[in-house]
Amino acid sequence: MSATHEKAAAASKQTAAPITKKQTQRIVLSGRLQEPFSPEFLNSLRPRLADYLAARGVELRKQGNRLVGRCPAHDDRSPSFAVFGSRQETCGCFPCDFTGDVFAVSEWLGRSASFPEAVRDVASALGIPLPNSPAETATRPRTAPPRPPKPPEPPFTLSIAERETVHTARLAFSDAFWGEEKIVDDIAASLGLDRETLRVAAWGSSGLGLACPRNSSKPWLCYAYPEGLKWRNPHPGRKPRFQWIVGKATTPWRWEWAREKETVYVTEGESDCLALIAAGMETETAACVATPGTSLRREWASLFTGKRVVLCFDSDQAGRAATATVAAILKGHAREILTWRAGQ
Repeated sequence: MSATHEKAAAASKQTAAPITKKQTQRIVLSGRLQEPFSPEFLNSLRPRLADYLAARGVELRKQGNRLVGRCPAHDDRSPSFAVFGSRQETCGCFPCDFTGDVFAVSEWLGRSASFPEAVRDVASALGIPLPNSPAETATRPRTAPPRPPKPPEPPFTLSIAERETVHTARLAFSDAFWGEEKIVDDIAASLGLDRETLRVAAWGSSGLGLACPRNSSKPWLCYAYPEGLKWRNPHPGRKPRFQWIVGKATTPWRWEWAREKETVYVTEGESDCLALIAAGMETETAACVATPGTSLRREWASLFTGKRVVLCFDSDQAGRAATATVAAILKGHAREILTWRAGQ
């Protein structure tokens, strides 16, 4: 082979070098390409999660290999919020059903409504300037092939044994209710409700159940979802406050009653939903539903398309933050978004 051919072959090999992940990385949110930030810049912010929380007024203390503190998104009487991971880049709150990094926290607390806004919020709280030169942002080369769309995940379903667990719990509540057992009156009294409210809430694919946990002398109230069952701890102040026995929430609690209604009242928890039912808020055109924690999952936003939504969250700081977060999630889907406070 001639020297000229050897040089041409070498040049061909150099131009055929594979495109690296760093070169092609861009930020994708809700199926839309957002303005890019370089991976180096994002990775410099993620380990600053504890600093960001401190800047937002969350007090943390070291406990083993994690940091713990009171959750900023709900009335947390004892620390249930934790920062964990090898580099402490992840945090979560079990009662709120939330886990995420520093950018997810920004949206969760209502400080931002999109990923780019979350990056700006985190950088601002930490006093870090945003990159502004083309060399500091990552762009996708024009030669990069488009990524194929991810196949949709199959819908979550319970196993036969898990469905039997849910059925047994719901049957136990039905037997206790119609058998006039004292446990039903005790549950109603602890929630400040009457038996009629419990009867109404027990119907449908979302409802009520009874199950006896280990080391307990009497059954606990359970909230049944179409694909899950959740315990409610009857002892105030004890942890965990709630615990999933099987499955998870695939829709808001009692969503089947809101599917055809014009107005939907959304509460942060099933017990608040029961209180609205007892107050007579459900009508021929309105229904009450509950989120399993203090926030609404983004994939549920489309359920509220065209509806008038009334957010009935607590009036404390955590409730106001949750209201802002859920309102941002529902924006563009709900026809109207209103807020309601106790006493209004």
